[in-house]
Amino acid sequence: MKKILITGMNKNQTTKNFYLRQQLKVVPSHYSLIRCLEDMGYEVEQRIVKIGEDLSDYHRVICFLASPRQALQLAFYNGLWAIHATPKDNLVLAFDDWQTEDIFKGIQSCTDKESLLKEFTIGQNKMCDPDMSFELLEPHTETLLNSVQYISEKKAPMLLSVFMGGDLSKLVDYPKELLVGYNPNPYHRNRAPGDRGDIHIDEMEYMEQMMMPSVADDTVAPDDKVKCFNFASLVQGKTARWLKQQNAGSWDIEFFGSRKEKQRRLGEGDMCKVYAEQWGCLMPGYRHAGSGWWRARPLQLADAGSILIGEYEEMMLLYNDEELASVKASDLVDLTIDGLALLASKQKEALLYTHPLDKELQQKELGVIL
Repeated sequence: MKKILITGMNKNQTTKNFYLRQQLKVVPSHYSLIRCLEDMGYEVEQRIVKIGEDLSDYHRVICFLASPRQALQLAFYNGLWAIHATPKDNLVLAFDDWQTEDIFKGIQSCTDKESLLKEFTIGQNKMCDPDMSFELLEPHTETLLNSVQYISEKKAPMLLSVFMGGDLSKLVDYPKELLVGYNPNPYHRNRAPGDRGDIHIDEMEYMEQMMMPSVADDTVAPDDKVKCFNFASLVQGKTARWLKQQNAGSWDIEFFGSRKEKQRRLGEGDMCKVYAEQWGCLMPGYRHAGSGWWRARPLQLADAGSILIGEYEEMMLLYNDEELASVKASDLVDLTIDGLALLASKQKEALLYTHPLDKELQQKELGVIL
């Protein structure tokens, strides 16, 4: 059986099901990637690579990129070693964060020994790899800098999780022929009503299954939904302007995620419950609108029977329908309950038609890198 290694430059990228250890338990795209590759007949590992390791036995090594500037549990040097130790015909680079420009700049800032082997970066790496030290890394300085240079040369295939059909070059300045997209939804941990736990209900112990809400418990009738919007994105200059343009009128907007502002900070499963309870969700576009960058939220809203409001270019990729893509928050305010339910139903139908939950299709998309 051919082996595939999934690794990267931080704890989340190098640990299978790491989301289960996190507070918000947001399931990353690697969840789907692993399960799809396993279904295709590969033996898949997700783990950290040790400095000095030989990776030539793997059919493919998929290495996710992260910036050494990130203040979190890093495996930056381990990722650079993985790139060095993999025969280049077997190497695939990948992103699990849409902030690709910042990631590239962070990696490319390592131009010499001093900028590469910073005490802070080594300390962050030690949280992932207890063996990490200046003494371990220093003899491999040139090798690690060569990996930085290889990333900068943009020669390896680049895997991106996207709703297919967008312009992938909006995500990253990279040769178009090397950009490979796939939609994770068919194999993803989709938290649908009645099965929105952190693991699939079939994987739970019997008593855990009995304690889970049923589909009926998790389903909110249209008459019982609250006429308001939820907003669980970072509020900054661009999103603030986008919010103002939506003109939510008499509907309230509930903001989530900021401890400073004393907002509710919910895990992904509980956030899906909110999606079912409130009619509208506001999902602002960023500079990469039109790329198709994948988020779990559109399908979660569809399953909850609620309505997604987003940037036109993103919505067109989701629904392939100009009328649905043009809907703004202000358009919901005067709709009747029946009108709101009809709009939610149209969005779900269009999403599943445009991006079906077809496992064979996801396998075909990933087949490009195999």
